[in-house]
Amino acid sequence: MPFWVTLYIAFMVISLPVGVYMLRQLENDWLHPVGGLISTVLSIAFIFAYWMPDTVPFNTPSTILMYVFVLFWDLYTLMRVRTKLPEYLNMSEDSELRPDSSTWLLGILLMAPAYYFGALVCLKIIAS
Repeated sequence: MPFWVTLYIAFMVISLPVGVYMLRQLENDWLHPVGGLISTVLSIAFIFAYWMPDTVPFNTPSTILMYVFVLFWDLYTLMRVRTKLPEYLNMSEDSELRPDSSTWLLGILLMAPAYYFGALVCLKIIAS
């Protein structure tokens, strides 16, 4: 596994408690933080499944359902956070985190490597 992948996984693990706490504060329930936790753990598992397939042997068609869950949950959460975070932080109309700004693209780009490796794992399952 390349060094940058190890750093990426470390970044995901370190940011996990912050994300779970933020979702708990924004949504005031446990569904969203637990869904975010599961999504992030599955994303990390997809990275391990690609680079170390013996460690995380994703070989069944249900892996594709897990990948769809990760994509769905992350996009759903992004939409929820885009609308709730500015209200929660009492941000002004000209803030960079307004729902219509392009700053939110960064969230998707940060998860792009996990989505990419998950897609490669799923393609490997489909091809076999």
